[in-house]
Amino acid sequence: MNTVNHAEPTSNVIANSIVELVESTSGPVTLARITREISGFAEDGAPSRDYFVQDGETECVIWDGMTEAGLAALRNVISERRVAIQFVNPMVYIVENCVSGSENWQPIVLLPKMAANLDTPNWLVRASQGARDYCIERAAKEGRSGYQQLTPCPIRFTADQVAVA
Repeated sequence: MNTVNHAEPTSNVIANSIVELVESTSGPVTLARITREISGFAEDGAPSRDYFVQDGETECVIWDGMTEAGLAALRNVISERRVAIQFVNPMVYIVENCVSGSENWQPIVLLPKMAANLDTPNWLVRASQGARDYCIERAAKEGRSGYQQLTPCPIRFTADQVAVA
């Protein structure tokens, strides 16, 4: 018996909309902006979904308050390397008056994939030279592969001035 996942077509539409917004902006896009501008991404009330990632012993919240389709779309665009991520200071979100209520929140912005300067096993990332060197050296010491420095292409602007490490 075939079952149809009704969230999948919607998540594909949302994912394509996220990529289109990021590419047309040619610069950092906050998840708050995606929440405001992309229909079906966010959920005002319960139930809503949170995007968690493991950071060593701690779970970090990337974003919360999404629909099931919105969460699937965000996971898709990040894990399929359709966009790059950049870890940023929460001030980026504070000026938009939109922050996560989670104490383990790790704010990010999305950039066009061509802005990435580090390929990791999970994502395309834009990071400082020091953070790239640290990730690559640590992975080598721990015998993990899949970390590679990339040469980014120019884009209109980045969030380097508010990036974390």
